[in-house]
Amino acid sequence: MEQLSLFMFVFVLGLRHGLDADHLACIDGITRYNLDRNHRVARWVGTCFSFGHGMVVAGVGVVLASFSRHFTFPAYFDGIVTCVSIISLFLIGTLNVYNLLRPTAEKGDFRVQGVKSKLLPRFVRETSNPFLIMLIGGVFALAADTVSQTSIWAVAAGQSNPYMPYLLGATFVIGMMITDTIDSFIVFGMLKQSNAFGKSASRLMGWVIVFLAYGVSMYQLFTYFYPKAEVDFEMVGIAVFAFLMVCFGLVRTKGRKAEKVISS
Repeated sequence: MEQLSLFMFVFVLGLRHGLDADHLACIDGITRYNLDRNHRVARWVGTCFSFGHGMVVAGVGVVLASFSRHFTFPAYFDGIVTCVSIISLFLIGTLNVYNLLRPTAEKGDFRVQGVKSKLLPRFVRETSNPFLIMLIGGVFALAADTVSQTSIWAVAAGQSNPYMPYLLGATFVIGMMITDTIDSFIVFGMLKQSNAFGKSASRLMGWVIVFLAYGVSMYQLFTYFYPKAEVDFEMVGIAVFAFLMVCFGLVRTKGRKAEKVISS
C-alpha cells in the first residue's frame, strides 16, 4: 500500500510538473511555429518536449536514488530553489499580464511568454525537428527547482528495491507527457480556429498561465515563512489538470461545430 501511494504521488507530481508555466509557454511557441508551416509535428510538440524533459528528470532521479544513502542536499538548498522558483514565476506572470493588456494584443492571438524559452536562440525555438524539441525539453529539466522536486521521490526510492527508481522515473514521465500532450492539442485546436472563439480561447489560456504563475509563486512565498499554512497542493495540481481537460473538450467541440458550418 505504501509503494502504491508513492507511485500515485509521483504520477500526480508528473501531471503537475507538466503544468509548469515555462513548459506551457515553450510548447505554445513551438506549436504556433509548426502550425504556421503546416508541419505535422505541431500536434505532438508537447509529447516530444515532455519526453526529453522526462528522460533527464528520470535520469537525475536514478542517480540521486543511487547516492541517497550517502548524500543529502545542504539545508540551504531548498531555500535557494524556492527563491529561484518564486522569482521566475513572478516574472512569467508579469510578462504575460503585460502582453495580455497591451493594445496590440487585441488584434491577434495572444502568445504565451516564458522566461527559460526567452534564453533559447531563435533558431532553436523555431524548429520542426522532433529530436531538437526533445533536446529543448531536456535543457529545461536542468534547473534547480526540477532537481529539488525530483529529489523528493528519488530519496524515497533509494530506500526501497533497486528497480524502484526506474519505475518511479517512468511513472513521472508518463504523468508529465499526458499533461503536456493535452496542452499542445489545446493550443493546436485553438489556433486552428480563425474565428473569435479561437482568439478568446487563446487569451483565456494566457490568463490561466498568469493564474498559475502568480498563484504558485505567492503560495510558495507564503508557506516558506508560514509552513503550517501548507495545504495538499497535489489536489490543486489535479484541479488545474481537470481545467485543462475541460478546455480541451471545449475547443474540440467548438472546432467540430465550426467545421460542420463551413462544410454545409
